[in-house]
Amino acid sequence: MKFKRAYLAEPKRFIMMEVDEEPKKGEVLIKISSCGLCNWELNFWDGNLNFLGYPHMLGHEFAGTVVKTGPDCKRLKVGDKVSCVDGFGGFAECRVTKENACELLGDDVEPMFAMGEPQKCVMTVLRAAAPEAGDYGVVVGVGPMGLWCVQGMKGNLLAGLIAVDIDDHKLEMAKKFGASYTINSKKENVTERIREITNGHMADFVIEGTGIPGLLNSAQDYLKAGRGRLILMSSHHDSCEFDFRKAVEKGLEFRIAHPPYSSDEKDDFRRAVLNINHGVFQNKPLITHIFKLSEIQKAFETLEHKPGNYLKGIVVPDSMYLEIFEVCRNGSGDYERN
Repeated sequence: MKFKRAYLAEPKRFIMMEVDEEPKKGEVLIKISSCGLCNWELNFWDGNLNFLGYPHMLGHEFAGTVVKTGPDCKRLKVGDKVSCVDGFGGFAECRVTKENACELLGDDVEPMFAMGEPQKCVMTVLRAAAPEAGDYGVVVGVGPMGLWCVQGMKGNLLAGLIAVDIDDHKLEMAKKFGASYTINSKKENVTERIREITNGHMADFVIEGTGIPGLLNSAQDYLKAGRGRLILMSSHHDSCEFDFRKAVEKGLEFRIAHPPYSSDEKDDFRRAVLNINHGVFQNKPLITHIFKLSEIQKAFETLEHKPGNYLKGIVVPDSMYLEIFEVCRNGSGDYERN
């Protein structure tokens, strides 16, 4: 089957190519509904990572509908809605993928909002945080990953779940998704506010999701002494000085979530999609920008420079753009049409 796919031809320049691919043994052909824009892929966009050579595919957060099956496919059939984790290639109209790299979506789940790969990563973060009943937890930075962490911890008997950010709108979303308290770090002293909320106990764990190097040291002040858990969720592009002396004196645990806390990524993905199907993880409210596949260049430029209203962007086939935009707009009315 012939379809269009975007390729990164060199740093910061995409080209569109027509490919002709058919599913082989154990594979299925997916008609892509959407593919999420991921901050990590900016490393390829700007040339910091180049182990794939040029041109190469990007886009690893994709979901869609099975339109063809290869030989020996026993679990999936034409018409099944699926979320996939199978490397790059999601910025395209279709994608041939391994059957065992797909998870079935529920009947009432729209594949355009079911990119399960980010939630697979959230599963490892939550495993590293190891929240227990009665804990106080802090999520620093409530972008998409931080908000999904909040969603995933809602209702698990924490004494308090505290969201920290500089954006009041994001903090309002965190409160809606289950945060007990919110702190705008531009307006309040975070350490003192956490001390007040926890009655001096301080946090049992902190998830650092901003990627801002200096905040790793600040996060230590939010934690209790004696096995307080500092979880690194975000990728850090720049090196930073980390105060290990303070960490040792306080007896803190420093945990890097990806990938050490995933003993089985396939099972993490299964669990993530199960939570999408059950409504625990919600993607649709986080989508602020929708781009046509033909606008992939503009999509990455927007991802790189992030206007003030940007939260999460998706790329969709041109043929589906109007349909998906209308579905999004009818959901909340807060979307950027490109």
